[in-house]
Amino acid sequence: MKTMSVKLDESIINEIKKISSIFEISYSDFIRSAVEKAIAEKQKDFMYRMSNVPYATDEEEQEIMSALSKLSDDDLQVARVEKITLWKN
Repeated sequence: MKTMSVKLDESIINEIKKISSIFEISYSDFIRSAVEKAIAEKQKDFMYRMSNVPYATDEEEQEIMSALSKLSDDDLQVARVEKITLWKN
């Protein structure tokens, strides 16, 4: 494990102390658990999952670039604009 320093509002620190005392766990264990839960929740998010989509292979990239280089200026004009809204389940 590595050590990390964070700044927290005093009210949050007081709550950490109170909860740690009630449940008889160390501040570090409580914070570590809370961060792990927050990470797990964010990992379910669409944007996070999309950030892990692998990039194209070199061969696929060359194929795409070849196809794009054959397009005319007319082909590259915006045909229509669609707006989509993403929501959290």
